[in-house]
Amino acid sequence: MTIQQVIDKIIAYHPDLGERAATTCDTVKYGDTSGECTGVATAIYPSPDVIRAAHEAGCNLLLVHEPSFYTHMDPLDWLKENSVAQKKMALLDEYGMVIFRDHDRIHTHIPDGIFYGVLHELGWLSYADQDINQPRDRTNPVFMTLTLPDIPVAEVAALIKEKLGLQSLRFTGNPGTIVHKAAFAGHLFPGAEKLIEFIDREKIDLLIPGEIIDWEVPCYFKDAGQMGMNKACLHLGHFNMEELGMKYAVNWLKPMVGDIPVVYCPNEDMYRYF
Repeated sequence: MTIQQVIDKIIAYHPDLGERAATTCDTVKYGDTSGECTGVATAIYPSPDVIRAAHEAGCNLLLVHEPSFYTHMDPLDWLKENSVAQKKMALLDEYGMVIFRDHDRIHTHIPDGIFYGVLHELGWLSYADQDINQPRDRTNPVFMTLTLPDIPVAEVAALIKEKLGLQSLRFTGNPGTIVHKAAFAGHLFPGAEKLIEFIDREKIDLLIPGEIIDWEVPCYFKDAGQMGMNKACLHLGHFNMEELGMKYAVNWLKPMVGDIPVVYCPNEDMYRYF
């Protein structure tokens, strides 16, 4: 089976994007797809370490969720003189590695292919308050709330660290928080009023967001924590919040490629700390 045939199967597995297909970021980002596929590696982001790990596992197709070359659509023309990008491309050339992005399609899935995988890998599917087999309510400032069996936030953090292979996890709020109601949120850019109103109204004990702006939601949780309230925020960051969705992708990839190996290459810590 060629790399292109594997990519075609991945596209066919997902819902049709319709008119969005003309502008999707889900394209081949690098490499020649005409050769035989020796293996498929999944990852949230194709860092050099991930590229090396995929090669060592015998793979020449990297299925990733996020951009490979620093912008959303990954054009390469502006990187012709960029030393970092050129070195990364040389590594891909050395291994004959192809990168294909699966972002819009996997999120179009019902249930959402990324967040179903996150809940599955954390063992939290049974805690979801919403029917994951229904389209998401786009007016809701969070995309999922969960009712947990009163778990200390430190235990939630330990579980996430274990599943993602993290050395540390950023935290704001009350370290003694007992989590009954939790919520996942996406990219918290300016304009957090609706989210903060939702957290207060729905009595959300724990928020797990993607990108976040220090002077908005984190300050809300910092204030709550310093006043002894039962509220906490675990700042996973975008990649770490969604990475388990790409780990889970191995499960639906294996049946479609037969005997071709399929592996997951973790990104682990996005940030390091001195």
